[in-house]
Amino acid sequence: MKFPVAGLALAGLLGAAGANAAPAAPAATPASAPSARPSAQAENSALAPLLAMLEIGNPLPALPDCADKRSPDGRDVTGFCVELKGDGLMRQVGVPRAQRPAFMDGPYVVAFVDRNALVGLMVPTAGANSQQAAADSISALYGKPFRQEQEDMPDKAGKTVKTLHAGWIHRPLTVELYAMPEDPNTGTIEMLLPQARALMADKDAEVDKQLNPPPAPAAKGGKAAAAKPAPKTPAKPEKPGSW
Repeated sequence: MKFPVAGLALAGLLGAAGANAAPAAPAATPASAPSARPSAQAENSALAPLLAMLEIGNPLPALPDCADKRSPDGRDVTGFCVELKGDGLMRQVGVPRAQRPAFMDGPYVVAFVDRNALVGLMVPTAGANSQQAAADSISALYGKPFRQEQEDMPDKAGKTVKTLHAGWIHRPLTVELYAMPEDPNTGTIEMLLPQARALMADKDAEVDKQLNPPPAPAAKGGKAAAAKPAPKTPAKPEKPGSW
């Protein structure tokens, strides 16, 4: 994916919805985790039922394993649930249909967790097909976006699609809505506290180190072979979700 962390979170976690993993035991909540409580107009937003359960800045609720909350056909969940992935930084959280906004794509969101504090959410959307409804729901929570622009993107058939990229600030929370360049009919709402961005940066640095290990030291003694210049690391494309 074009977006290092966002792509891994959405494609890796949401694409593996059938995996079974038990939730981690609750840990101490960091004292520095700030609240990101929305305005009193939250009830007018389609995101309100989701954020009432998953309140950013508070501890992640103790949720059952999604293996116990799947629908008979395995394609949906019947209640809020969690699946632990990787090192626990990103967790897949199942959202029952009654608490899902209509513009949400699929039954899972990605939660960013610092120990047991919920410091960010990524809500997958239907991209250009649902962007106005998503933007209206965010605005009902946090007011008008501080920045908004239209972007033309080609869809998988090569047809140009007008997509919306918008950002909101509700300190310390930042919220962005955008479509994915690989397929503008998919998108995300990215809701992050500063801790989540720091954790994402650490994860990116860890991945870069694995992909580009330092060169081995030259052997002592004998005629040293001419060292080849290390290949340049390609510049990481700018993510539309980073203003």
